[in-house]
Amino acid sequence: CGFATWYPCTAKLDFTALWQPMGLGRHAPTMESTTDELLHIEVVRPSYIPAWRFPMQKFSVRRPCYLADLRNTQVMEGNRHAIDMPMLYPMAIKFDGEGHVWGHKAPSPMGTIKVGEVQEWTISGIRFHPFHLHVNPYQIVEIWNDPYYMVGDWHDTMLLVGSAEAKVRVNIDKFTGKMIAHCHLLEHEDNGMMGYIQIEGVEGGTWSNAWLEDNQCYTDRFPGPPVAETPPMWR
Repeated sequence: CGFATWYPCTAKLDFTALWQPMGLGRHAPTMESTTDELLHIEVVRPSYIPAWRFPMQKFSVRRPCYLADLRNTQVMEGNRHAIDMPMLYPMAIKFDGEGHVWGHKAPSPMGTIKVGEVQEWTISGIRFHPFHLHVNPYQIVEIWNDPYYMVGDWHDTMLLVGSAEAKVRVNIDKFTGKMIAHCHLLEHEDNGMMGYIQIEGVEGGTWSNAWLEDNQCYTDRFPGPPVAETPPMWR
């Protein structure tokens, strides 16, 4: 509602959902689509109370250290990898070119990494395959033109709209053993688009530089929110 709008006024937000089960690159046929109203807002009357009468406090979010911001982290060359989720059959998720269709027997690991280190992965094929990772979440550090996913976001599943590729970083925290990665479309997953990465090292190991990236992060119980800045008071 604008400055010269008559009240009450309304605004709405529509959504469109597309079913594109398979494609190549950025192109895919749309088999089915749905458009409907997602949000409806009605403004009964405007507020003429000046904003300076109620100054807002600045605050920051205190996160556990396994969610320390990784965007400015220097990642070792040996910890940079490529994950590919192909558009065509056979559907085998691959880690640096290694991967197998997961059948009735568990395959060998796609790769081996160490606990307590930061990984950087360039993931391709995620416009048609929602990439899901077990055990550790990942942070988006590079992405192109997506209306929902943003640089800095943390996720465990990602399906892009405008691009088929993104770069993420993963803090491999505490747990060793198998870390499963797969397409989160049940049909593709059932056709074997699944694999695992073997995490080696000492169980309970953590990344030692997390505190340097975020000196408010915590490793044990939640210590409470950081103290908010006191806003200026205008008289």
